Amino acid sequence: MKKVLTLMMALLTALMMAGCEDDSGSNNNDVDKDIWIGKWLSTGSDVAVLLATYFQYDSVRVEFKEDMSIVLETHVKDGAWTTQNGIYAITKSTTGNVHAIDIDYTAFVQSGIIEFTEGTPDEMRLEAVQTTPNIGATPRTVETGFGSDATLGTANIQKYIRIE
Repeated sequence: MKKVLTLMMALLTALMMAGCEDDSGSNNNDVDKDIWIGKWLSTGSDVAVLLATYFQYDSVRVEFKEDMSIVLETHVKDGAWTTQNGIYAITKSTTGNVHAIDIDYTAFVQSGIIEFTEGTPDEMRLEAVQTTPNIGATPRTVETGFGSDATLGTANIQKYIRIE
């Protein structure tokens, strides 16, 4: 009986130890999420040609927050900053570092793809189009990739650097 009790205690201890592994490291979801949380800036030639030409933007700031809210600030050449608030969802790719993104701002909804590159500084590429109200644009997907729209080509790819 003592052997059975000792064996059961050893088994219980082993199970408890397996459940208490070191949690000081992040799991993949935390690591992936951390890269986009923060403030990003696009200026000069990094502003998408479409946005610079059609809307006269010379700078774009975006902040991804941990609570899945987003703040978009756009600056018109020789003008003021305009702010849009919304929520976002990123669907992580299982095959690479380009992910699907949906952004629901108060005035419109966008869908597309996003990519993050860690470095000094961290960089982000975003290609998203307005889907609501519908303007007839087709969002890029992880499968189709950046610049794959026959009409827009690379004119709608926004490049950012992390500023915070």
